[in-house]
Amino acid sequence: MTRTLLSLGMVAAALSATGAAFAQSPPGLRPAAASKGMAAIEHAAAGGKYLFVFFWREQNPQTDAMWNVLQPAMGKFGAAAELVAVHVTDPAEKPIVTRFGVDRSPVPLVLALAPNGAITKAFPLKLDEKQLSQAFVSRGTAECLRALQARKLVLLCVQSRSAYVRQVSIQPGVADFAADARFAPATEIVSVDPADPAEASLLRDLQVDPGAVGPTTVLLAPPGSVVGKFVGAVSKEQLVAALQAAQSNPCAGGKCGPGGCGPKR
Repeated sequence: MTRTLLSLGMVAAALSATGAAFAQSPPGLRPAAASKGMAAIEHAAAGGKYLFVFFWREQNPQTDAMWNVLQPAMGKFGAAAELVAVHVTDPAEKPIVTRFGVDRSPVPLVLALAPNGAITKAFPLKLDEKQLSQAFVSRGTAECLRALQARKLVLLCVQSRSAYVRQVSIQPGVADFAADARFAPATEIVSVDPADPAEASLLRDLQVDPGAVGPTTVLLAPPGSVVGKFVGAVSKEQLVAALQAAQSNPCAGGKCGPGGCGPKR
């Protein structure tokens, strides 16, 4: 699992943990009569902005501390991001609470959503202003995260774009894999240009050489595992073989934990 996509595991942990119950309302954050959370997601996405969602349950020092860090920090992001506060016990906010499993999570909790809806960061219980800027990721990273969070395979195609061609020409092997009835419903193709400086961090974490001659294809599986990496031409058969090998691994999906299977030798 790469460092960039490792946030998937941390997000999953943050959203699955069970926290203490809260009850009161902090000043300025009282629940509105109508839902704001889902509307805020749509508004931010329409404007191509990030959205920071502040989930809270009662006023206490922890809630106040996070809000007092988050609110002023938003001014530094300018038009790049928006903020919404969601009271988790407000019946009107049940759709967004259920969508992100916040009813099973510790609160206060801040989720950062990319314009495409991918969760890029989760901050449970405490927050440092410096951490917030880490929520902004590249387009390629956000697209990979969105697909992986939807439990899909990702075929990341790293290929130089021609100045005269708007879209990368996908390799036949990649296209054939994605079109196969066995994989099509659960596969998404993401393409990035290795010359794009915004994607440098993603490529570095995936250990992809941006100067490689020809395309590089990385097959990713949820939550963020690298199933296979292929430099140059790749066939559908190679991709299928890599996926089958990963599925036969008893530690597939991180089931055995970071230490792997069995005792260390």
